[in-house]
Amino acid sequence: MKSIKVIIGSNFGDEGKGLMTDYMCSMNENTVVIRFNSSAQAGHTVVTPDGKRHVFGHFGAGSLQGIPTFLSSYFSVNPLLFLKEYDELNKIGIIPYTMIDPNCPVVIPQDMILNQILERHRGNNKHGSCGLGYNESIVRNSIDRYKITCGDIFSGVYKDKLGIIKKEYIDKRVEQLNLKYSNDNLMNILFDANIIEHFIYDVDNNFKSKIELSNIESILENYQTPIFEGAQGLMLSEDYKYFPYVTHSKTGVSNVIDLLEEAKLSELDIEVIYVTRSYLTRHGAGPLPNEMKEKPYKNIKDLTNIQNEFQGILRFAPLDIDLLSENIENDYNKISFKSKNKKINISKSIAITCLDQVDNNKAEYYKDNNLLLKNTNEFIEDILRKINPDNCYLSYGVSKDNIVKYSNKD
Repeated sequence: MKSIKVIIGSNFGDEGKGLMTDYMCSMNENTVVIRFNSSAQAGHTVVTPDGKRHVFGHFGAGSLQGIPTFLSSYFSVNPLLFLKEYDELNKIGIIPYTMIDPNCPVVIPQDMILNQILERHRGNNKHGSCGLGYNESIVRNSIDRYKITCGDIFSGVYKDKLGIIKKEYIDKRVEQLNLKYSNDNLMNILFDANIIEHFIYDVDNNFKSKIELSNIESILENYQTPIFEGAQGLMLSEDYKYFPYVTHSKTGVSNVIDLLEEAKLSELDIEVIYVTRSYLTRHGAGPLPNEMKEKPYKNIKDLTNIQNEFQGILRFAPLDIDLLSENIENDYNKISFKSKNKKINISKSIAITCLDQVDNNKAEYYKDNNLLLKNTNEFIEDILRKINPDNCYLSYGVSKDNIVKYSNKD
């Protein structure tokens, strides 16, 4: 029976998915990390017990342990940011092994430029974009004539498509976005032919040599414990109620189920681990229930989500365990396999991170629309009673050796 681990953020992202992925890689044998949604705008922080730190965008959060990464067809590859991160990892002694599905869509420089111009153009009505071109790439890649995949890169077809995009698509998209008369400094760069030339050079001379094409069937056959690492969170999913302050990605379990169906495995043991901080955060524009003017605990330290032009500052709120339960149940109930001849065991787990940041062992949170202040153990027990998980992972620090696991069914 194939053991599958799925790591999913329960809120607006930044819950600790990198931490939990790193932990799962250390607790299982012959693992591979599979990215199944989103793109390079993920920021999954891993800190080793000896203090080595990296924020992962393209590569799986097990990379500091030498665990390989597979970028599935639901992941959008940004070659320029891939190379930037690859060099960052090299500087700390890591050479990541990366396999990519040939159907992976590609993010091109014009996607990033359009994204940044548009987000600035929105002024006070920003959607909370990271400015890395993911949403723009989804729009462009939805049109076959302008779609570029990793397979196109290896066949060389992508070069012709880049020319067609410059000749036909960019003007159309600028018109659609009402940016024709924008005086943004990036407008001139958007139409600069040198961008395409430099991109082709980087792809052909650097990017292609650092990846290997593969597919989900081969990955699941060759690795004992695939770990599906989700990006962002359930409250940012494209089908969540906070549109348009969401991402163009399914952040829950749906894509994982589709990939497992594609692989046609007959026996599966799936553990879905939903991750939350001990409080709620949002980095970017959009609703944040019960938002606070200041961070809830003085001990909170976040070196990853720094203030920037597009997302602003990291925002905070007490955790609402009823909303947390609603998010998890809505996603977990989507697990349904079309093939009825499979033998499938499915378990639901919860991971609560940043418990070490709770001041004076007093947790502030919402339950039944009431703001409560209880000791940390009572807070944890309230969450477990509400969600009723099979397993619980409690994190009291920044690295995997600060995680404690116990079964809620014992």
